[in-house]
Amino acid sequence: MKFTKEDLAALIKEQIASVTTTDEFGEHIKTVLQSMIKELKEDIQRPIPQEQVKGLVGSLPFAKIDGNYLSTEKGSIINLANKSNPWVKVSQELADWVTDFAKFIKTGQATTKLLSTADDTAGGFLVPEDFRALMIMYDAEPTLVWQRATIWPMSGPKVSFPKLMQNPDVNDAGFDHFAGVTFGWVEEGGTKPATEPNFGLVEMIVHELAGYSELTNTLLDDSVVNIMNYLTRIFRAAWYWITDASFLTGTGGKQPLGILTDPGIITVGRETTSTISVSDVFEMDAALPAMFDPGAVWFYNKKGRSALRGQTVSDSSKELVLRENYSDITNGYSATLLGRPAILADGKIPSLGSTGDLILADWRWYYIGFRQDFSMDASIHAAFRQNRTAVRCSGRVDGQAAVSQAFVALTAATR
Repeated sequence: MKFTKEDLAALIKEQIASVTTTDEFGEHIKTVLQSMIKELKEDIQRPIPQEQVKGLVGSLPFAKIDGNYLSTEKGSIINLANKSNPWVKVSQELADWVTDFAKFIKTGQATTKLLSTADDTAGGFLVPEDFRALMIMYDAEPTLVWQRATIWPMSGPKVSFPKLMQNPDVNDAGFDHFAGVTFGWVEEGGTKPATEPNFGLVEMIVHELAGYSELTNTLLDDSVVNIMNYLTRIFRAAWYWITDASFLTGTGGKQPLGILTDPGIITVGRETTSTISVSDVFEMDAALPAMFDPGAVWFYNKKGRSALRGQTVSDSSKELVLRENYSDITNGYSATLLGRPAILADGKIPSLGSTGDLILADWRWYYIGFRQDFSMDASIHAAFRQNRTAVRCSGRVDGQAAVSQAFVALTAATR
């Protein structure tokens, strides 16, 4: 349907008529806007959404009225007493706004950055006057497992490690440091008993974690931020965050086997449901085999931290089981449980009261098979007919515990 200048004039009148004021400056503004309309073509062939035009007409900002003068935020002044020529001074910015608006109505294109349209239910939008070329986002927590695990670069899709089938859990019936090696006391000249160790295999097969997106070429061309650099940053951060979480809760199969899914890890029941107590901390510390003590750290979430705050190592002691430190902004926040680092893992471990809300582990014994680092590719051809640029990102990795008993998790069940 053709959108004529008469339609536009009626639309502007309707917009201004909705403004109520005792100073009746709407008539003066209407005079100025309608004089602008006279410069337009007789017929405007391009269809324009009326809601979009309303948004643009209504975006002209006004600041205050002082006597007979109305000043705008753009530095222009209207003399309310002069209907035939109301403008006393027109700022260059406002002059550009009027010129740009006229061109937008004619052609749908803006000369300056004052006008910017978007596909929204409210129509067009004006770019804020005090705009900054940045993207507002907070940084997610750093990786937890990646920086502590043992990473093995892979030259192919599969890698295997021979493993001595040890069991360092002294509380387990199968406790065996030497994987089946036994000796027997014999008399001199007696037959020596046969013995040999048991071996197994740790096999890693890489899995791909990938994503795909399409961006309009208009967004890429007009964005005030470097959108591709921004997407590379956020996609890479998300890829590492998701893989990091999978090392904790991954189900195996087509993804890494997280330690909370590994049936071989050591588990400890809690004293009281839905919370963590100091006795749970002691039980988990006692369950961790001694050879893993030097490298062990705690993972917990903020609600678990809150549950442990104020608890002492014993009823008669004033020593806190959870010690926190925030000396200055440079060193940041740190905490320890029984002297070992206690690290927040919100979003990566289960909620308080669930199995795995508290983990004690020596992560050097978690192996990550690293075949392909995160990569991102863009193509203008994949969605050429839709005027879009396709973005593909992926990376290939696997992970599993090499020695499951290096990991102790608190279960949801009570002991």
